[in-house]
Amino acid sequence: MATHIFLSVLVTLNLLPATITPTRPLSIASPVTLQTNSNSISGHVSNDQRMPLADLRVELLNEVDSVIRTVKTDGSGLFIFRKLSDGTFHVRVQTSGTNYVSQTKRVDLARPHGFGAAFEELDFVLGTRDNAGSIARPGVVFVQEVPEPARKQFQKASDLLEKSNRRQEAFVALKSAIDLFPQYFDALEMLGTEQVKDREYEAAITVLTKALQINSRAYASSFALGVAQYNLKQLQPAIESFRRAVLLNEKSINANLWLGIALRQTSQPAEAERYLKRADVLADSKLPDAHWQLALLYNQLKRYKEAADELETCLKVQPDARDIELIKKLIQRFRSRVWPRGHEFFIHRLHRCYKSA
Repeated sequence: MATHIFLSVLVTLNLLPATITPTRPLSIASPVTLQTNSNSISGHVSNDQRMPLADLRVELLNEVDSVIRTVKTDGSGLFIFRKLSDGTFHVRVQTSGTNYVSQTKRVDLARPHGFGAAFEELDFVLGTRDNAGSIARPGVVFVQEVPEPARKQFQKASDLLEKSNRRQEAFVALKSAIDLFPQYFDALEMLGTEQVKDREYEAAITVLTKALQINSRAYASSFALGVAQYNLKQLQPAIESFRRAVLLNEKSINANLWLGIALRQTSQPAEAERYLKRADVLADSKLPDAHWQLALLYNQLKRYKEAADELETCLKVQPDARDIELIKKLIQRFRSRVWPRGHEFFIHRLHRCYKSA
């Protein structure tokens, strides 16, 4: 799940009034314009007690189910695949030699408008297999007795969503499941999160709010609701939703990052800095968005040396940025603290520099 954020250099440095508007809200993208293979997929693997599972093999597969990369989860159950192109992938957690059940998830990576970068975050909660061979359901925190006709419509929708050209049919099936069983949490959460991906924010807010009334401890619903509210400029409600998401999954890179972004937009610098730094730590200091947002924050606070440090780190993480020369000029300005004729002059110079880039 996930969102794309594209920020021009002028806008992101708060030198012109603007509003950040993520274009595909369930994955985080780099604010600097990047080359093709700049996408990434990260995730967290845990058991049904939410304890991280280390040293498990995680495979990245292409559309024809060929393994193209493998990594292992670290001590915190985290993994990441970097420098990926746009396209459809499957991520499979292999559990050979353990009592856990393997799990696979599909990921569609697509950069907004063909630029930027897509950052997808997955959460694997693995069930176990008992001696009789039956599978224990993972992470059961909310159980409903669902009428069979509604369950069949939900399963139909799940299958259709695996096919990119059948989304509208999937939506029809989900709405049918909800009509048959209005309190169907899984169907409400799936419909709401998919509506956020399609930028149907107002509709998503209605659906996700109902889902959370039924199950208030749903991380995915909380995070998706926050993204929808943020895109509709409902910043305070968005902050509340992101806070809930962080409480439910404190290791979520996305939730910490988005909470930091929203807090920065509402002039809460101390908290914004804390959550942005936490997102960076969770991403092993490889998340350009965190450094970019910290640079914006330090610019607001006139902590120019720190702003320059963050921009330099951002370029180290993503050295193939198209606007690299412009960013280097910004770093020099921050380092020298030279603002001829005041800040307005610098804005004018930035305009000229950006137009010629």
